[in-house]
Amino acid sequence: MSLHRLLIAVVIGPELARWKAAGHVPAFWWRDDDARRPTPALDRLLSLSVRFAAPITVAAVPDGDIAALAKACRVIPGAELAIHGFRHENRAPPGLPFGEVYDLDRLADVMSDLSGATEVFRRAGVTPRLFVPPWNNAHPTLKRALDLQGLSLSCYGQMRSAAEPNRLDAHLDVMRWKPAARFRGAARFLLRARRLLAERRTTGAWDQPLGLLTHHLDHDEAAWRFLEAFLPIARPVARTSLDGPATVSLRDKIILKTG
Repeated sequence: MSLHRLLIAVVIGPELARWKAAGHVPAFWWRDDDARRPTPALDRLLSLSVRFAAPITVAAVPDGDIAALAKACRVIPGAELAIHGFRHENRAPPGLPFGEVYDLDRLADVMSDLSGATEVFRRAGVTPRLFVPPWNNAHPTLKRALDLQGLSLSCYGQMRSAAEPNRLDAHLDVMRWKPAARFRGAARFLLRARRLLAERRTTGAWDQPLGLLTHHLDHDEAAWRFLEAFLPIARPVARTSLDGPATVSLRDKIILKTG
């Protein structure tokens, strides 16, 4: 048994056993950010998706080669493309968090940017359903534009709520970003996963998905090796299977995997 598999068994194994005893299986889903064009790293990512039957949502920046990305994802079972911002350019005034939409932006202008991004995907034969704002900056004006355009939102860290029924966040980032991009570390990642799993179990939030977040262009070998150990345990489901409030029970997830 590899060190990563051993850590997974020790750190989250008991918590997963508690879920199973209660007749539930956590609903993991998988999002990867910052795609612009096919690369060897993307090929490696998609090969993991196929190898472990793990559907993936690839968030792509509209200024990239969306047609080539669509072609690469089209042959991957359960893969989908999401819109990752407009140009992935920081427009934040000095001293404010990075983002693309801010207080002085008019709704009409944000709608125009969003329509332009959506059209890029449609010309590539993709009907996007999800928008991932760069740096997780979901300004209220952007949220309004997404509602008007009929797009769902995905950021980082929040549980699904009745206030934002069309939002589905990621929660578990395999990377650390400061002072430089690198694997977060198995223990740190798994301790967060255990805490979020226990939180859902103890509050009865069995149907709250857990989003795995990756950034294929920034992975070091440690991140890739950890994914090879974690994906067969998490067994992610397609994002589209998580639409709506239905609980993902043990029986439901077996159907999703075998149907």
